[in-house]
Amino acid sequence: MTASTWLRRAPPAQPPNGGPHAPPWRVLLVDDAPEVHEVTRLVLADTAFSGRSIELSSVHSAAEARAWLAAHPGTALILLDVVMEADDAGLQLVRHIREVLRDRDVQIVLRTGQPGMAPERDVIARYDINGYYLKTELTAQKLTSIVVTGLRAYETIRTLREANADREVPPAVNDVRRERIGAELREALRRGAVTVRALPQVELNSGVVRAVELKCEWMTSEGPLDTANIAALIDDDVLLESLDASMLERACALARSYRDADAAPAPRVSLPLVSLRRDDSLTQAFAVCMSAAGIDGRALDLQVSSETLAARRMAARALQAMGVSITLTDLGLDRIALTDLQALQPDRIKIHARFVRDVARDSERAVVARAIVALAHTLGVVAIAEGVSSSEDLQFFRWEGCDLGQGDALDDVAGG
Repeated sequence: MTASTWLRRAPPAQPPNGGPHAPPWRVLLVDDAPEVHEVTRLVLADTAFSGRSIELSSVHSAAEARAWLAAHPGTALILLDVVMEADDAGLQLVRHIREVLRDRDVQIVLRTGQPGMAPERDVIARYDINGYYLKTELTAQKLTSIVVTGLRAYETIRTLREANADREVPPAVNDVRRERIGAELREALRRGAVTVRALPQVELNSGVVRAVELKCEWMTSEGPLDTANIAALIDDDVLLESLDASMLERACALARSYRDADAAPAPRVSLPLVSLRRDDSLTQAFAVCMSAAGIDGRALDLQVSSETLAARRMAARALQAMGVSITLTDLGLDRIALTDLQALQPDRIKIHARFVRDVARDSERAVVARAIVALAHTLGVVAIAEGVSSSEDLQFFRWEGCDLGQGDALDDVAGG
């Protein structure tokens, strides 16, 4: 049986990133029940998203879907039946898409009329899918919402990929430069020559300062270097651990000053990590420093990249058990699967300044920022907008329900 396709026109009004010449969204329906195809076609007849129409293609088995997908890369969304030519035909197709075709971008929504054949809890845990629904619960409105949500997620992923492709490649670091910078950092550490700024993180719906982020800079012959640049330049583990120890001491001292001043509510002090300490070494360093300062873990937050968090997952769990919160700093800059993000279990997710500045005027940045806020709330974690510099951008994040923000536009809000 060959695939059939229906092409629907978008409404006349076109959002900024759409347009009369924008290609349609490619959506594939895989189901062995003819009536499902007919109903889906009728429901989605006039559906459009972001100024683009929907091209709905139809196949009736997992085998047909494999052939269709091989010939049609760039599919945005798949509406997939579980039980077709075999009881697990849909699940095997999911594996084929993710592992053989290596397509992690396409959104896959499972629909089933026989939930007992593939229990939702097991399927969600074992398969990289974006939704699981009973056919009996899919009203016309809910089906339309599922399709639009899937297309929005796909658009976000593609926007992130294009943004990553435009990222600047740092200059090569040679051994001579490493040694010179390393020597200068050791001397700066010995003299305590470090500049520390405490940037407030403000709750957007109340104006209360909930945390302060430490921004540290060490002076070198190349000018001041922040923690991100140091991590890229230096491969001396002992030096990096010494820098971390210095920042941790400063963070604990600041947290103690908040406690002694009876600040209510006392903001958490958030600090970055530049070294890759062993799990036991990292947790011990926090325990010792907090004990010396007379504070508990609820006073601190640790900022880490997704790569570091994955490598130090045991330490992160131990720190969270002490009360220390974990902030994921690079969501949006590097690709990460939803299942991986769930496994990392951060407490807070920071929206990088790249997607915050001018978000009210830039539709592509708005797509990314909106998606990250929604993702954070779906996972039950705090969303932080970094680098809010205008009242328009501040209002955008308030409307989107972002929890915290930091930047110039929040100085007056925070009473700074």
